[in-house]
Amino acid sequence: MSAVRSVRGSKRATGVGCTVVAAGIAVAGCATTQQEAVRLRLNSARIRASEHPSKVAVAGRALRLTGVALVRGRSGSAIVVRLHNPGRRTVSDLPISVGIRKGAARQRPLNVRSSAELSYFDAHVPVIAPGRTVAWVYPTNRRVPAGARPYAIVGARPSVRAPRVDTAPVISAIAAGTATTAHVAVTLHNRSSIPQYQLQVYVVARHGRQYMAAGALTVVHLGGGGEHTVTVPLLGHPARGRLELEALPTMVG
Repeated sequence: MSAVRSVRGSKRATGVGCTVVAAGIAVAGCATTQQEAVRLRLNSARIRASEHPSKVAVAGRALRLTGVALVRGRSGSAIVVRLHNPGRRTVSDLPISVGIRKGAARQRPLNVRSSAELSYFDAHVPVIAPGRTVAWVYPTNRRVPAGARPYAIVGARPSVRAPRVDTAPVISAIAAGTATTAHVAVTLHNRSSIPQYQLQVYVVARHGRQYMAAGALTVVHLGGGGEHTVTVPLLGHPARGRLELEALPTMVG
């Protein structure tokens, strides 16, 4: 689980080093073998699901879409989608389609298919706790034409069935230094005993209501209680906005 794999566009997957993984296993030692088997099966199911195209045509009601923005960069673009969970339980694994439209032209989806192994959350929503509003980010190396507008549609049914609970594990994310035009270092701390697989890290820089930069990263594994610093690639101009960081869990039990 510590191998580094490249992911589509400007998003990459990183594995946590052996020391952190070992520490995570030690902290989570009270977990049963059965619990860990359930987590690994869920992670495997997500990897298998990522091998198939995902396109949402009809929006569901489990999550409320509160905004969609486009960030342009020298090497690509990023779509930022703000999602709110109005319910009393966690929501996860809902498919999400993002793309662009220009004038009266048809919608052009951008995240229908990926050949990368760890690309499930390029087209699905990680765990969103009850009452939370989060920024989900899709970076791509494609240039978006001038005048094009972004769109997002979140589906009604999860592609993979995961447990739904009243609360979600908390993973803190803190900038470890100043963001450059290319990346930002982020220190992650899993404040629960639940190990995370394909942990999603999202970074945006905002000036008022305008998004100036955005980036995303998949962390292959972060053990329970584990801490690790990763480098998140960015598109846009982070110095022109205020950084906002999120690490959304993918495992709740």
